[in-house]
Amino acid sequence: MTAKNLYAYTLQPIPYEVSEEEQRNAQLVLSRSNFKIGTKAWIIMGAILVLAMAGIILLKNYSTIFCWVAIVCVVIYFLVRKFGIEWYVKRKLKETPVQEIKGLRLGVQPHGLSMQQQVGLQMGNMTVGWKDIYEWYNTPEFILVNFKIKGQQGAYILPNRLDSKNFSFNTIRKHLKETVGEAKAV
Repeated sequence: MTAKNLYAYTLQPIPYEVSEEEQRNAQLVLSRSNFKIGTKAWIIMGAILVLAMAGIILLKNYSTIFCWVAIVCVVIYFLVRKFGIEWYVKRKLKETPVQEIKGLRLGVQPHGLSMQQQVGLQMGNMTVGWKDIYEWYNTPEFILVNFKIKGQQGAYILPNRLDSKNFSFNTIRKHLKETVGEAKAV
């Protein structure tokens, strides 16, 4: 905490509203991390390309056809992994309905993230303790927190626009690093 921010916790919960676009963007960013080309695949593609190039140089006439086919297959595989899967995921995400998130208020407390929601005439309260969070992602656009309470899984997408004096991302990151560990790579 700095002299400017003497109290790093929420005194007044902030409105928590996440748009459909922000939800879809978070889903897309997380899905991209699942479809990265691994080191093993790069090594295999490199070996196939080197062998195919050597075959083109060393072999004559129609014997080089299988080398050209190997090069084309590697290029197609790369293009499908790089662009095709993302196109497919974007298409499927548009088909999936997104839950509208409105009317909630979030706060940061020493024991976890608190949520308030108006239910009828009463105000409902729930706290996601830091110990209930099992993983989190830190990206330039948002923080995603996955938690499990009483067998039920949930997640909070915290867009950077929510970072304020009443909802300090630095405090959230500090608690998450202490209890959960470092953020998962995206």
